[in-house]
Amino acid sequence: MMTARRVSRFTMLPSSRIPFLMLPLAVIAMTLMPARAAAQQIQGAPAPSSTPAPQNAAPTVSPIAPIVSNVDLVNFVFSVQDKRGGFVPDLKATDFRVFEDNRPQTIRFFTAEEQVPLTLGLLLDTSPSQGRVLREEQSLSDAFFQHVLTSKDLAFVLGFDVDTRILQDLTASKSLLRAAVDSAHIGGGGVSGLINPGPFPSQSSSGATHLWDAIYLACHERLAQQVGRKAIIVITDGVDEGSHYTDADALRALLETNVILYVIVASDASFYGGYGGFSMVGGGAARISKLADSSGGHSFRADERNMSRAFDQIASELRSQYTMAYRSDRPQRDGTFRKVRIELAAGEQAGHKIRARRGYYALPASTP
Repeated sequence: MMTARRVSRFTMLPSSRIPFLMLPLAVIAMTLMPARAAAQQIQGAPAPSSTPAPQNAAPTVSPIAPIVSNVDLVNFVFSVQDKRGGFVPDLKATDFRVFEDNRPQTIRFFTAEEQVPLTLGLLLDTSPSQGRVLREEQSLSDAFFQHVLTSKDLAFVLGFDVDTRILQDLTASKSLLRAAVDSAHIGGGGVSGLINPGPFPSQSSSGATHLWDAIYLACHERLAQQVGRKAIIVITDGVDEGSHYTDADALRALLETNVILYVIVASDASFYGGYGGFSMVGGGAARISKLADSSGGHSFRADERNMSRAFDQIASELRSQYTMAYRSDRPQRDGTFRKVRIELAAGEQAGHKIRARRGYYALPASTP
């Protein structure tokens, strides 16, 4: 008989940022000031919505990627790719049009990535299947933090296997992040940094991989209270074993907290008898790839020979993102799904592709 689920959460640390998705327009402008102190002056932001307990029903992942909003302003973080896959920088608000359910909307706020702080979570799969690729993951992660993070950005490092551990909490210190990444080892670490104290039910304590738990908790326990751009990078073989939450719960957490997911799917093929982890346990890599696409992110398949290319592509996109906000001409919070389409204005080069969520739910303010 299955053990009853119980997930304990760690205590939230004081944050200098507040939920970007729930800010009025005047406050959004304040968060773009170069000094972090400007964000600290903002008061009175609504608390993040609570999320229902995980369900036992089989999860489904929709190919459409809504965001959940219960305020008049709706914001999108998105990128533009040219026909060769490169990211297009230096575009302006006048280069875009936005439509909600095919009705044109007025863009009220627009900025490029260098003006918006980034909060980044690095989630490292430290289960036994990653034994031969972990060292390369650590080296490239260290270089990634050095290359991408600026003085206004924050990041944290989380390891997951049979437990889910914060290896380094939110910080702007690249040296602390490097030390945390280098401390990761197969099978996890000590118990002092546990997000979820106590054992999770699993078939094997040595092979359990709490992937969905790691994504869910990273979103709700570290990123929900942050302002600006928010992203998670997960390095894993895509196989989940023993999580309390499902992939559907993880997707909902990404959408509720407005977090973009990037996934580097990497594994030690010898651990799975030479077949790799890509087809194991119900197509785990396919599931997490759908989560990434649905959140507005992307997934990459890699091994120790080409993993650096995946990191380079993620870095390029993070440097080339735009943030847009508009006030819907349908202010009713009726819980309906609103399809949103962002287009390049007439005259832009053909073949460009916009990577963004495809809509949002206009939830009543009282809806959890």
